[in-house]
Amino acid sequence: MSSILIVEDNWDTQLLISSILKENGYQTFLISDGSKVIDKFNECNPDIVLLDIQLPGENGINILKNLKKIDKDVIVIMISGTRGIKSIVETIKLGAYDYIRKPFSEEVLLLTIKRGLKTKELNQQVHDLKRKLYFKKQDVIIGNSPQVKRILNQIELIAPTNMSVIIQGDSGSGKEVFANVIHKKSLHEKSPFVAVDCGAIPDTLVESELFGHEKGSFTGALSSKAGKFEEANGGTLLLDEITNMPIQGQAKLLRVLEEKQTTRIGGLKPKNVNVRVIATSNKDFHTEINLGNFREDLYHRLNEFQIILPSLSERKEDIPLFVQEFLQNANSKFKKKISGFSSDAMRLLLEYHWPGNVRELKNVINKAVLITNDKIIQANQLSIKLLKDLPVNMKLPNDTEILSLKTMMKQYEFEIIQRAIEMHNGNKSKVAKLLDINIRSLHRKISQQNTS
Repeated sequence: MSSILIVEDNWDTQLLISSILKENGYQTFLISDGSKVIDKFNECNPDIVLLDIQLPGENGINILKNLKKIDKDVIVIMISGTRGIKSIVETIKLGAYDYIRKPFSEEVLLLTIKRGLKTKELNQQVHDLKRKLYFKKQDVIIGNSPQVKRILNQIELIAPTNMSVIIQGDSGSGKEVFANVIHKKSLHEKSPFVAVDCGAIPDTLVESELFGHEKGSFTGALSSKAGKFEEANGGTLLLDEITNMPIQGQAKLLRVLEEKQTTRIGGLKPKNVNVRVIATSNKDFHTEINLGNFREDLYHRLNEFQIILPSLSERKEDIPLFVQEFLQNANSKFKKKISGFSSDAMRLLLEYHWPGNVRELKNVINKAVLITNDKIIQANQLSIKLLKDLPVNMKLPNDTEILSLKTMMKQYEFEIIQRAIEMHNGNKSKVAKLLDINIRSLHRKISQQNTS
């Protein structure tokens, strides 16, 4: 039920307006003293204010100014008993939605109220859209889900500090994007932000890449080169997918983080570095430590603060926002004018499990826009299928194919594992959780199959 605050000093007019509005399903609040309007407004929080221009205690124009200070979007309809136009024009300039003159008809009153409520509704829709897109600042983060809000609150806390941060999440979940946001909200946002893909560096070049080298220090070192720590000095160094870094490189990285100094390969003089480190991984650190792939002391040195990113399937309420953004970008990229998606297509986008997360969603939208010649993208133009729609590869063997039950169970078991690995984009920790087995058992089963 919409509520209306009636600010009118004439008792008969006040009761007339109130009775008309109540008969038409509105809730009303009444006040005649202009000096008490603001308190009453804050108390009842009405959808619309009907405000007489001439009031005892405080005139309507000053009340309008004060109402707009409290809520710039408040819908205020002025009531005027005079024929003068000057004060009415002034109220419109100050933000009044409309005005009605005494004596007014019931039809005019209700029509003006109805239009005011419609405007309030439209204003609210715009406000909601802006709120949803708030987390898309500078085309960085899209999302309005509770998970994204929680992460952004964490970022607000951690960004102004110099603490090291670990960001853990599946491939394609936006780890580098969130790392960039931390840097932009830090006290050193104008300093360098340097990203290193630890999985793309050959083992023999990790030291050179991170710490630099002097000319002639090894075969192929034709000139001196600064390392990533030097390049990021004063700013932020992102060590992307750090669990892919070889153990030897991890040991030297730990020393640099402890001493805050780097020495180039072939160099003699250490250089002081002041770098904020953000490390990311799509693997579970504790699992990697237990497997001997990652140093526990390095983990504790980096883990001054940890952020866990949800997969896209865990925040599906954000999918429509991503879809709209990627559709707009793809239209621009491919010079198309596709307006949206059919209901079946949108249902498929919302129900799909998205093993590749946001990156996969973006690729699916781009491909669909590229191949679609109509104004609307249909479900069959999306390069994805729900798990329940996928063909099942397993079938019962015929008489000549029957082996021992143990052998057949192993074959079927491995097919299930392979399918689960594909579902989760190679994330074996999630596969183990899905299949309800521990990670060691999963690795052992994979190893046994590979050696059989």
